[in-house]
This record gives sequence, structure tokens and C-alpha cells, in this order.
Amino acid sequence: MPTAAEQLLSALEPLPFPARLTLTARTARRLADDGMLAPLLTELDGRGSYERRLAALAALVGRDAGFLAERLADPDPVVAGYARRATRDLPLGVGEEIAPVGRTRAPPRTPSS
Repeated sequence: MPTAAEQLLSALEPLPFPARLTLTARTARRLADDGMLAPLLTELDGRGSYERRLAALAALVGRDAGFLAERLADPDPVVAGYARRATRDLPLGVGEEIAPVGRTRAPPRTPSS
């Protein structure tokens, strides 16, 4: 029986690019809701750059902050871009956010006397 990644890749093949993104997002949401997103991400991430980019998109849509936090400094700019987008959209933990690469928050300014 084909894996979720194999099924997704097969379904994506004939589609134009925008439809590929839409189907990847819908699949990621469904699998995340079912608690089955991690196997898809792991399998896609172990393949080539196209599949790794799909994994990063799926992780963003499926709200897998841990997966994306590990890819903030990824050499692939698309993968790293999805990870950086997660810094704005996904909480890492209670009251925390993923710190953007190369950026720190400035301390609050205090009024000068």
C-alpha cells in the first residue's frame, strides 16, 4: 500500500503549480487533524529538494512548529522561508515564539531623563 507521501506526490504530478500548493495544504490539514502529519513530513523531508519544500509547506499549514524550528537555517531558501514564516504564525510553546534567524528582539526603550 502506498504511503501518504507517495499518494500525495502521485496526485500532485499532473496538477499545475497553484493546484499543487492547494492540494498539499488540504492534505496537511487533514493529516494534522488526524494526528498523522509527522510520517508525511519525515518521508518528504528524506527525499529531494522539491519534496523537502512540500514538507515545509505541509508543516506550516499543519502547524508543526517543531519541524519548522529545526529548519530555520536550512540551506534551501524555500524551506528556510517557510520556517521563518512560522516565526510569525506559530507558537513554539506557551508564551514563546520561534526566534527568527539573524534577528533578536531589541530591549524595550526607556524614556531618557
